[in-house]
Amino acid sequence: MNLIYTMLLSLLSAILLSAGIPNEFFLHGNWVLGVVALFPLYTALRYTATDRSAPFAGALFLAAVHCMSSFWLANFADFAIFTLGGSSLFYFFLGLPVGRILREAVKRGGHLAPFTFAALWTLWEWVKSSGFLAYPWGTLVMAVTGAKPLIQIAEYTGTWGLSFILALIPACTAEYLLAGTSRTRLHGVSLSFTGALVLLILTQGGLKLTFPPQPEREVDLILVQQNADPWVDDYRATIQASQQLTRNSLNTRGKADLVVWSESILNRPYEPNRAFYERIPEGDPFIPFMAEIDTPLLVGSPVLVNRESREYSNSVILVDPSGEQKDWYGKIQLVSFAEYLPFTEYAIIRKFFDSLIGFSRGWIPGKEYKTMEIMAKDGKPLRFATPICFEDAFSALCARLHLQGSELLINLTNDAWSRTDSAEMQHHAIALYRSIELRTTLVRSTNAGFTSVIDPTGTIIASMPLFTAASMRVTAPVYPHTRTFYAVAGDWFPLMLLLIVSFFTARKLLLDRQHTHRYAHAHHNSGE
Repeated sequence: MNLIYTMLLSLLSAILLSAGIPNEFFLHGNWVLGVVALFPLYTALRYTATDRSAPFAGALFLAAVHCMSSFWLANFADFAIFTLGGSSLFYFFLGLPVGRILREAVKRGGHLAPFTFAALWTLWEWVKSSGFLAYPWGTLVMAVTGAKPLIQIAEYTGTWGLSFILALIPACTAEYLLAGTSRTRLHGVSLSFTGALVLLILTQGGLKLTFPPQPEREVDLILVQQNADPWVDDYRATIQASQQLTRNSLNTRGKADLVVWSESILNRPYEPNRAFYERIPEGDPFIPFMAEIDTPLLVGSPVLVNRESREYSNSVILVDPSGEQKDWYGKIQLVSFAEYLPFTEYAIIRKFFDSLIGFSRGWIPGKEYKTMEIMAKDGKPLRFATPICFEDAFSALCARLHLQGSELLINLTNDAWSRTDSAEMQHHAIALYRSIELRTTLVRSTNAGFTSVIDPTGTIIASMPLFTAASMRVTAPVYPHTRTFYAVAGDWFPLMLLLIVSFFTARKLLLDRQHTHRYAHAHHNSGE
């Protein structure tokens, strides 16, 4: 019965977190559910799980959250068995050691068990969101974007400090409520400390919202959301639709500072195919269109990075009114097994992927953190960074881009393949934190949504409806380039937790070894 009860509590936690993350019922998420989501899981690991059942509690939780929150991965063409099925199986097996480690932490942590649990949970979300297999979806922070005062802490700790407090609150609460007759003064102290910490975070966040940073200028942008189906290869129609939507917004006030389309619209590399774009689309070719609008354009297009091996980068290019490509940025964080197949530099791995999924080549990762620059209508240069698609979900990557002198983050995305409202809103939820971490405006121009402008407090100041062909002319605030604590210190918070956990783990192992040695020595002497 203990195993069944443990599994039910684990599943309840998965349901609460999945319902808190943006979904088809709560499109913007539900922060209350996000705050309480880990209460049943902590209860299961601390009070009901045996050492044998704990791994399965972790496995069920991770796999269920992934399935319920990222169900839209099944819409990735004919690869649902890999994108949803394979990844869910991966999280199930990964959850086995995660559950076991968390069980050990809360079982042996004593009065510090909630803090140990919160530290390890934060480290788990950090590891999950790092490296070439990184997938920062299904995390606690995605559920609480509506709690504006709480999330302002991201300026100092990134999202990791928020992960810690969101794990600590339910853990301390469960510890206090379920201790029963064994409750001690230290249970109350832990809960009071957590309450004081939350109050401090809310006070700091409230002050940031009351006295927000002030912009030093504004930039006139046209964002185009053409709502093309990425599974239909009709690039001529996509370019034509984007051009007409751009004209619709230009007609309202004339020339803008910058036009922004979405990812991968120009599906042939621009520079080697200038003659092609002189005549395509038929009847309204692209390069003459650029001269007509007399405004720089930011657009997604492949860039040939190695002519001999025919290798391409998934890139954003800046095209000036004359049709010249002025600059480009290559996507650094690629989607594993979709844009990039790891280890394909080895022939045996390429052969394996060719036989399994029919291809073994993908994009080449970009190598340079950089900004681009235009001259705005006010006569001043504007420097901006352009994270591509899910790159705006990565704190450290966007911080490195920002530190190149960026005054504005402009993200180009094509999530339309998901065909699901919640997928678009989940991406927006995780991206929103970049504006707070860096205290800069984040502009998102997407194929089908969620196209928006987000100010440095994480507030949406302009947006377009999902899966609607439209354009939007926005006056985006530009703030002085700020090197926030997070931008400079990076992922210091999880690294600090890792050092603390490693120190106490090593200390415990050493003490256990000394105790075993003394016991063996005493037993040997008594035998003599």
